[in-house]
Amino acid sequence: MLVNHAGAWKSMEFDISLVIDKMRRHGCVPKANTYNKLIIGHCRVGRFVEEQKLIDHTRDQGIYPGEDVYNSILSCSCELGVFDDASQLPHLDSYRQLICGLYDQGDKEKAEKTFGNLLRCGYNCDEVAWKILVDGLLRKGLADRCTDISSIMEKMGCQLHPTTYSMLIEGA
Repeated sequence: MLVNHAGAWKSMEFDISLVIDKMRRHGCVPKANTYNKLIIGHCRVGRFVEEQKLIDHTRDQGIYPGEDVYNSILSCSCELGVFDDASQLPHLDSYRQLICGLYDQGDKEKAEKTFGNLLRCGYNCDEVAWKILVDGLLRKGLADRCTDISSIMEKMGCQLHPTTYSMLIEGA
């Protein structure tokens, strides 16, 4: 598909709302998959303003991007070094990827700030959020960071689940 080729996207200049209007006029109502491909295509070439407008448009249509779209946006954002945009993504796995990527880049301060944002979103006592983060850090070989995370977790009153505790023991 043309949408998957970043080179083609770079050479194309168009207003996405005009494309969608034209599709509708010709009886081709965009579905979630169409929007997903358009969002990812814009993201791959660094057109984050257009990508965000498209996400807003899809939400207005009652269509919400799935985890795969957010993960693609996250990957593209990290590849292009646009970490601030990436930190706005709401999904737990996306946060895990972003935080691990920031740690990989050596930006401990930004990684911890992003993790703090996750906690402020209401995930502060969500065992799944903590487990995802610990798992991601261990996969990246950052066991020392997991010790810091477990300390924060305990300070916040969130008890370690036996599975998470086992992961920490095995990763250390």
